[in-house]
Amino acid sequence: GGKCVNAFCAVRPPGHHAGRELHPMNAVSNGFCLLNAAASAALYAVSPRSQGGLGLRRVCVIDIDVHHGNGTQDILCSTHDPRFMYVSTHAGGPHINGYEDDKADDSFRRGHYMNKNEGIFPGRCGDTSPNPGVLNIPLGKKVTPSALGTALVCKVTPAVEAFNPELIIISAGFDAHINDPLGMGGLSAEDFGTVTKVICQVAAKSCSGRVLSILEGGYGVPCCRPIPKDLFLPKGTNDKESAPQPRLLNLGHDLPESMEDNVDPALAKKLDKCHQEGFLESVRE
Repeated sequence: GGKCVNAFCAVRPPGHHAGRELHPMNAVSNGFCLLNAAASAALYAVSPRSQGGLGLRRVCVIDIDVHHGNGTQDILCSTHDPRFMYVSTHAGGPHINGYEDDKADDSFRRGHYMNKNEGIFPGRCGDTSPNPGVLNIPLGKKVTPSALGTALVCKVTPAVEAFNPELIIISAGFDAHINDPLGMGGLSAEDFGTVTKVICQVAAKSCSGRVLSILEGGYGVPCCRPIPKDLFLPKGTNDKESAPQPRLLNLGHDLPESMEDNVDPALAKKLDKCHQEGFLESVRE
């Protein structure tokens, strides 16, 4: 295989809630995460060449999922390790998840979300930055384009440039999309493109553009458009009679006109089953 400057890995299931042990940083669950691909890639990148690694000195993980990546922070930055920097922009904050400090002035707000099943998953672990290798930026109840853009320009970019990584890994969660069923984001596809462009510009300055983007959350069913013609069945085959028709979904206005997709009937049946069994409620928890 050849070499490339950057890559996107469409992996499933996501991984940034998976830590060194189950329920890292006192989270109530691992979300849907089993293996933390972003943290594994970072560890591989800094491993010596004699051990099969890349021998890099500094790797930065930028997590844009709507949730804090408690597992990634747990694996890479539970204590300050100068090889790693973890940056996360996510929904949350003390006014959402509650205050740990008993001396907080607002006793009502301090106690309002003390139950770890309340607030925003995975909890308070993303509300503060415990050491110099962590930059957690909670953006409130909902991640909006203006809040995320301000954080990228005023906080993320200066911090990452000062760290001067040799590789940037994006934990690319898309559950802050305006049409994601979680309802915790207000971003469009164009906004996600802008976020990626900004990160790539930072990478161009510090690490010759090396960016590895790894899929994290994002649970919206593909936005669907009617398919004008069949591309797979032999000519003369009447697919309308021989196969069930796909269900077309409309989840937003920003799907490129050139993109055509559909939901397979078998997949649609599975999604309906997930919904009936409380899939959305389990994600919110």
